Amino acid sequence: MLSACTSTALNTASPPSAYPAQYRQALSEFPGTSEVSTRSIDRFVDFLANLGADSTGAVATELYAADLHFSDALMVTRDKQTVVDHFTRLSNAGTTVDVDIHQTLRQGPDVYLIWSMQARFTPVRREVVSDTLGVTHVRFNPQGQVILHQDFWDSGLGFYSHIPVLGAGVRAVGRRFAAEE
Repeated sequence: MLSACTSTALNTASPPSAYPAQYRQALSEFPGTSEVSTRSIDRFVDFLANLGADSTGAVATELYAADLHFSDALMVTRDKQTVVDHFTRLSNAGTTVDVDIHQTLRQGPDVYLIWSMQARFTPVRREVVSDTLGVTHVRFNPQGQVILHQDFWDSGLGFYSHIPVLGAGVRAVGRRFAAEE
């Protein structure tokens, strides 16, 4: 997962802290269709459930539209090929990802997936297991392709805390703000 994510550049047009503004802008630029088919949602859920499979990149090629907004807390892009490459690297890095969808909420063009994810990856020398929770907001075009993908999850605990040296800093910051027991 480390090699899959670190080799994918963040959108260099703006700092990572600008992603809330980018998401708000994407909400108006990518309204999506209110006629979202169950088949489109099922295809996307199946894609998430099989992240890291050999076919991940090929499925992403079919699933995502050419014109899109994608943000997964590790990168923000509007380039489909960057999204496909991101998922292909995930697969090529040997990352094992198990995603369980707990609930699917639909309102007009908006689909929200509440999930838990367990990822096994090797950031440097030893395999680590990351267990995290999140929500994905997606919108589809009339052809059933994803035009907006916004993940909400704690990448600090789910990913960065497992990287040597950096992880110690992330965990120290977390302890500093943790509630007293």
